[in-house]
Amino acid sequence: IISMNKPQPKNADLQPPRPEVSPGHGGPVRTPNCNDVLSGRGGRINSHSGNVHFREMVESLKRDYLDPRTKKLEKARIAARLVATVRRLDPPGKFLKEDPHTGMWVEIGDERAWKKAGQALRESAPEIRAEHQAQLQAAVVAASMGGQGKSAIGKP
Repeated sequence: IISMNKPQPKNADLQPPRPEVSPGHGGPVRTPNCNDVLSGRGGRINSHSGNVHFREMVESLKRDYLDPRTKKLEKARIAARLVATVRRLDPPGKFLKEDPHTGMWVEIGDERAWKKAGQALRESAPEIRAEHQAQLQAAVVAASMGGQGKSAIGKP
């Protein structure tokens, strides 16, 4: 049994994630499994079950990732946790790219997987940030009204 709870140094919160899976790890893959996340473009990639599940996980983390209070190091950790979650699925998910010469799939490694996760987490960022800003402004307006039950134009 491999433990995912490795002892962390006391200043682990200050450390960036460290890659554990290198590109090419595990050798070529003929048929990706249901939890593998495929790199590339097009319907075949987008509709693969691992990619669909990956996008669902991304959506659940996107608001925290895009929150203006989330620091750069924490964003890197969120992306790394997402990749680690995929790798812990049953069967374990890999992050694969197709070799155009052989048609086989090859592991892209943690660093590229983290970049893929970060890019996915930033998709639609302007819209989400604008929505977050509007919610903050609404909260400020409500607070400035002192709970008097009036609308922004001063009517009850």
